[in-house]
Amino acid sequence: MTLLADYEFQVADVLHDPLHRKWSLSQLDPYINEARRQLVMDTGCLRTLQPTYCTQGTEQYIFGQVSGAAILTGGSGYTAPSVSFSGGGGSGVAAALTQSGGAVNTITFTSFGSGYSSAPTPVISDPTGTGATLGVGIINVNTYDFLQVALIWGNERYTLDWRAWRDFSTWYRPFIASSYQRQPVCWAVYGDNSIFLGPTPDQNYAMEYDTIILPTPLTDYVTVDPIPSLSQDPIKWYAAYLAKMNAQSWGEAETLNQQYRRKLLEITSVYTGRIPNAYE
Repeated sequence: MTLLADYEFQVADVLHDPLHRKWSLSQLDPYINEARRQLVMDTGCLRTLQPTYCTQGTEQYIFGQVSGAAILTGGSGYTAPSVSFSGGGGSGVAAALTQSGGAVNTITFTSFGSGYSSAPTPVISDPTGTGATLGVGIINVNTYDFLQVALIWGNERYTLDWRAWRDFSTWYRPFIASSYQRQPVCWAVYGDNSIFLGPTPDQNYAMEYDTIILPTPLTDYVTVDPIPSLSQDPIKWYAAYLAKMNAQSWGEAETLNQQYRRKLLEITSVYTGRIPNAYE
C-alpha cells in the first residue's frame, strides 16, 4: 500500500535531501507522477480488463467516451422514458430511450461525451414506469494501449483479430459503415486515442478490452497507488533523475537514469504486445 508520502521519502533519500532543503515536496510530486507514467509506458505493468459495450453502426471508439450500453431489464409501465447520466469523471453523454408494451426496449446515443475514466451512472425517468436498468460501457480516458479485444456472445467470449491500421482499412473498410454491418471479427488502433472494430457492429455487443492504463496523478496522502508493488521500485530512480535533470546536474542524472533502466529489468511484468490471430 504505497502512498505519495512513501514516494516522497524514497526520492528524497536517493537525492540525499531528507530535509527537503534543495527540493521541496511540491517540486518532487510532479517528478514522482511523471515517473509513474513513464514506468507504465515502459513496462505495461498497470494492465486492466475493461468490460464495456459497442454500439450498432459505430466503427470508431474514442478513449474517454461512452462506447455503448445494453438494456439489462426492460421494466414495466413506461410511457415516455428518458435517461440522464452522472459521475464517471467526464461530461456530455446523452441518449434517448423508447418503449414497447411498457418496457424500455432501445437506447440511442445522441452524444458519447468525453473525459470518462469510469462508466457514468444512468438514471431512467418516467411518470409511470419502474424497474428498467441499463449497463453502460466506456473506454477509460487514461487508456495507453490495447493488447486484446474480445466479443462476448451469450456464454462465449472470443478474441478478435488485430491488424495494423493499413491492413485493417484495406480489408474491413471497403464498404461504408452504414451499408455493411455484421458481428465484428477484427480491430485496429487508429492514432493514439481510438480503436476501430470491423466489420461495423450490426447490434450492441458486450465487449472486453485488455488494456494498459496510465496512472492518475497522486495528489493526496490517502490514495493508494494502483501500480503493483512489485513494479514500483524504478519510480524513485526516474523521479530523482528528473530532479537532477532540472538542476542541470547532467552526470548524476545519467547515473540515475541508468539505475532506472537496470531496475526495469528486474520487473516481472513485461509488455506482452498484441497477437494478430489467437487461433493460428
